[in-house]
Amino acid sequence: IRRPPRSTPKPSSAASDVYKRQVLTIDISRIARDTLFGQRVIKDFENAQNELVEANTTIQNDLEAEEQSLVELRKNLAPVEFRKLAVEFDEKANSIRKERAELENALFQARDESISELLKLSVPYLQEIMLSYQASIIVDRRNIVLSNPMIDITEQAIQLINDNLGDGRKNTD
Repeated sequence: IRRPPRSTPKPSSAASDVYKRQVLTIDISRIARDTLFGQRVIKDFENAQNELVEANTTIQNDLEAEEQSLVELRKNLAPVEFRKLAVEFDEKANSIRKERAELENALFQARDESISELLKLSVPYLQEIMLSYQASIIVDRRNIVLSNPMIDITEQAIQLINDNLGDGRKNTD
C-alpha cells in the first residue's frame, strides 16, 4: 500500500518572521580585504614583502659573486684549503637562507595576527548588527551552500567597521 507523501507543516506567520531573522551571513574574507583596516594590513604586508624580496635579491647576488670568486680561487689553492673555504661558504649561505626564510615567515605571521586583531576588534560592531536584526547567529558565507542574499550583512559590517576602526592605526598605538 502506497501512502501519499507527507507534507511539511508550514510555520505560522509569527514563527516565519522570527526564522527569517535568526541567521545572518557575512563574508569574513571581504572584512579582511575590503575594510580600511584590512587594506592597510595588506598594503603594509606587501610593502614589507617587497623590501624583503629586494634585500634577498641583493644578498643572492652577493653570494653568487662570492661563490664565483671562490671558484676562481680554487685554481690557486690546495684542495684541502679550498674544501675548508667551500664548507665555510656553504655554512654561511645556508645560515643566510634560514634567516631570510624566518623573516618571511615572521611577515606572514604578523599579517595573520593583524587580521585576527581586526576580526577581534570587529566583534562589537557585528554584535550591534546582529542585535539590530534580532538575529541569533552570524555565519561565514564560505560555509554556506545556498542562502538568501537579503541576510548578508557584509556591506553593512564593512561600513560600520570603517566608521569605527578606520585603518586601525589608532587602535595599535
